[in-house]
Amino acid sequence: MSTNILSKSRRKFIKVKTFAEQFDMSDKTVYQMLKNPIFEPAITKIGKKGIRIDQDKVFEIMQQYYR
Repeated sequence: MSTNILSKSRRKFIKVKTFAEQFDMSDKTVYQMLKNPIFEPAITKIGKKGIRIDQDKVFEIMQQYYR
């Protein structure tokens, strides 16, 4: 069976609370960090107020900017 080279893998979105627990941070600290414009590509809106974070993209951005 052949695989489609052009197909994209699904992005894994997680809640802010889950992200905060993984990195041992408070929710408030994560929300303040995500206000920075460099994190815009890693955030998706859910409804009017909710957001989800692309875990891989945030980790990649954190490695680049917070060395």
